[in-house]
Amino acid sequence: MKTKYLLQAFVVLAILFSALGMGQQAHAQSGVQIVMRSLTIWDSTYTGYVDPARYEKWPFTLDGTTEFTVTAIRSSGNLSPLIILQNASSNEITRAAGTLTTEQAAGNYFILIQPETTEGGTYSLTLREVEVQVPTDAGVTVTLDPPTIEVGKTTTAIVSLTNVPEGGYTSAEFACAYDPAMIEVSNIVANTDLFGADPAVAMNGPANGAFIVAIAGSNGNKAVEDGAAFTFTVRGLAIGQAVIECRARVSTGNGTLTEIAFAPITLNITDIVVNGTLSGTVSASKLVTVSLYNGETLVATVAADENGAFSVSAPAGAYTAVASAEGFLSAEGTANLILGVTTEAQPATLPAGDIDGNGIIDQFDAMTIGMNYNLPTPAAADLNNDANINVLDLELLAANYRLLGPIEWIIPAG
Repeated sequence: MKTKYLLQAFVVLAILFSALGMGQQAHAQSGVQIVMRSLTIWDSTYTGYVDPARYEKWPFTLDGTTEFTVTAIRSSGNLSPLIILQNASSNEITRAAGTLTTEQAAGNYFILIQPETTEGGTYSLTLREVEVQVPTDAGVTVTLDPPTIEVGKTTTAIVSLTNVPEGGYTSAEFACAYDPAMIEVSNIVANTDLFGADPAVAMNGPANGAFIVAIAGSNGNKAVEDGAAFTFTVRGLAIGQAVIECRARVSTGNGTLTEIAFAPITLNITDIVVNGTLSGTVSASKLVTVSLYNGETLVATVAADENGAFSVSAPAGAYTAVASAEGFLSAEGTANLILGVTTEAQPATLPAGDIDGNGIIDQFDAMTIGMNYNLPTPAAADLNNDANINVLDLELLAANYRLLGPIEWIIPAG
């Protein structure tokens, strides 16, 4: 009879110790037995038992930098579980009672559970990774430098991540689309800084107006701030507007991809530039017109603004540039326009008083003022443009009396 009871007691003890780690590696540390347990799956709940003479140690491995939470909750007795995080050499990193949250780099670690007081008991243990939430304003943008090109010319497209969350992205996938009849894409280059040193990069395409760029940080690196992810070269094939669209999905290391906001961008493609440009400032109290002549042929003309500023374009070549205003001597100079270049003329001031437009300021111009004294017309005699012909206009004329035109207009070679 006694033998039967002893056998039953042995079976019960065997079952109990099997559930609490019996048969796993154990060793003594300062008189305390350390029992090695096994963590196999994250987010699962494990059961253990500790007391002042028995601690339990749970090994685990991090593949990359990870923020995680360890929770040890009493299941029986008066146990207050103390959690101690150790490195691969069993040196303490940090500790907490009941719940411990920390971020650690890739490597091997131990969770040591021991009673905080002299009371022992059973507990439940859970190890969970802290998920990084992608903000709703996170996005991907495309910029063009320059935003306008000629047919056959190229621009650089820069694809960037914006509003990157504090925890960063472990990887990002970019899917870009465009009209292959309008533009040609080449030279796709990943930024080797955004995801840390030596990121892993995979590309697919470009082909049929689409390509994919995937970037993942290596050795636990992440993209932790806004910045350019990659660039590519765009060549204009046809005149018009070409839309470029790059969508992105990102991972925070939790095994899922989250799509973030995006905005398409438009590239302006123009005809090949064959013109040169002349610009500058011509002063007069009247509206100034600037004209370009090829011999006797008028090629281009433009009205200056209220400050006398102007800009006029024409096919590359040599022209006679003429600045004129009603009642003023004109200014002339030679403008050598260069393809795609803006030539800046020196500022010029037109002399007032050539009312009859014969290229000389003389008594006949003064007679016109006298004949129309205190009248608003003719406009050519109203030199100060105040709608009244009087001695103030004669004063302006007198300052340039006997002056011949046109005056020289200095225009540097382009």
